[in-house]
Amino acid sequence: MSSTITCLHCGNTVPSNTRIKKQKYCSSKSCQQARMRIWKNRQYKKNLKYQEQSHAYQKQWRRNYPSDQYQRDYRKSHLEYEKHNRELQKKRNKKRQKEPVPMIIKTDALLLHPREDGAYMLSKVKKEMIVNRNALSLQPSVDGAYALFKIKERKIVNRNTLMAGGL
Repeated sequence: MSSTITCLHCGNTVPSNTRIKKQKYCSSKSCQQARMRIWKNRQYKKNLKYQEQSHAYQKQWRRNYPSDQYQRDYRKSHLEYEKHNRELQKKRNKKRQKEPVPMIIKTDALLLHPREDGAYMLSKVKKEMIVNRNALSLQPSVDGAYALFKIKERKIVNRNTLMAGGL
């Protein structure tokens, strides 16, 4: 007398194996893997000795197979992946280089005398281009407002600098 079971993993109805009491899974590879995964999770939760053995085994495995070696082996065996990744990285590098550097001052503006805390640049600025509005105010002139920026090698270093007021 052959009876059938419904597999808990795939849901297929299959003939049961008479040698296995309380059979719940069919013999397909994916269903057996699911059965073992569930069994291991239960063991891990309820059995402290099993947990300790699992940790010891994982630690030993990591010592024998370092992650950098795994990555090296993977790249050697998946040349298309490596080629594709290199192309994407080149695109990312180009994109990073092409992004405009926000400049709110003219590079040919009047340079002030160097001080102990660095050099400063005085430059005419536009209202909508100022980043920091809560700094010390300077007097606006007839031809517009001016701001004082700390500079280093023609780049603004400190954006918390003296800014033009009245904007």
